[in-house]
Amino acid sequence: MKSGKHTGAALLAAITLASTITPARAEDPASGHELDPVERAEVLFTRAMELSAEGREMEACPMLEQSLRLDPAMGTRYRLAECYEKTNRREAAYRLYTEVADEARRAGMSDRESRARLRSEALSAMLARLVVWVPKDVAETPDLVVTIDGAPLDRATWTGEPLPVELGEHVLEAMAPGRRPYRRVVAVHDATIPVELSVPTLRGEHEAPPAPRPVAADLPANPGGTSAAPSATTTAALVLGLGGAGAFLAGAGLGAAGLATGGLSEPVQSTAATGVGVGVGGIVAAGVLWFVTPRAKRASGGASMALVPSFDPLGGGVSLRGRF
Repeated sequence: MKSGKHTGAALLAAITLASTITPARAEDPASGHELDPVERAEVLFTRAMELSAEGREMEACPMLEQSLRLDPAMGTRYRLAECYEKTNRREAAYRLYTEVADEARRAGMSDRESRARLRSEALSAMLARLVVWVPKDVAETPDLVVTIDGAPLDRATWTGEPLPVELGEHVLEAMAPGRRPYRRVVAVHDATIPVELSVPTLRGEHEAPPAPRPVAADLPANPGGTSAAPSATTTAALVLGLGGAGAFLAGAGLGAAGLATGGLSEPVQSTAATGVGVGVGGIVAAGVLWFVTPRAKRASGGASMALVPSFDPLGGGVSLRGRF
């Protein structure tokens, strides 16, 4: 019984000393009784709550962090989330509230789950979003670890699940044994627009970097004065135009020759009319194709077409000349 009284007195002295001096003394009490981790966690938690009541959250948060490491109790996690929220560490507070809500749901503590879930949802609306994509072939890298700001990401979030983050700069890192680590810093300035990031294939430690791709220089439209190939529409217009002009001139010439020699027989008249008709049709079709072709394509192809009048002793005519 005497020994029990001494032990109780030593424990009370240790708690009193820790609450009035520093948490470091709580882990190394002056008495002969050494506190176990749960007892030290309780001392730190009690002192942190006293500091928080005085509005000294900046001092209370480290004590709650240490208490949580010694004894990961749900109540300590919830109070630490409150402390983070009061010191504007919204991302950390959101994460802890979510953990408390999930743990309370598993434990059947609906009231605590509801309170923690409401707090986490309120904070979620104030946070930005990062979306991290890890392609399947990269995800199969042995022992791959992907982190945001040093915190490892669960594999479930590697397929584009939005991650709540504070506004500001964040660091994405990927590493695996025997591979060169990947690191990217991204600035998040808008809470309404998710920022997407992708993890590339990690090269081997002794693997040479990929050769840079050659960049094609912008060449002038007509280098060295050479003509580019004309477009299909331009070519068709020229072929139809030249063929139509030839048929027209042949029919007209045949008719003119017949008239000059004393008249047109019925076969000659029919042949001449056919040649003129085919020629006119070809010229008209060529003109339509030519004018529907954009000017730039006609100019770049070096193609041209023109109607040229011609005269001879037997009459006159017109010819269509083109250049490919």
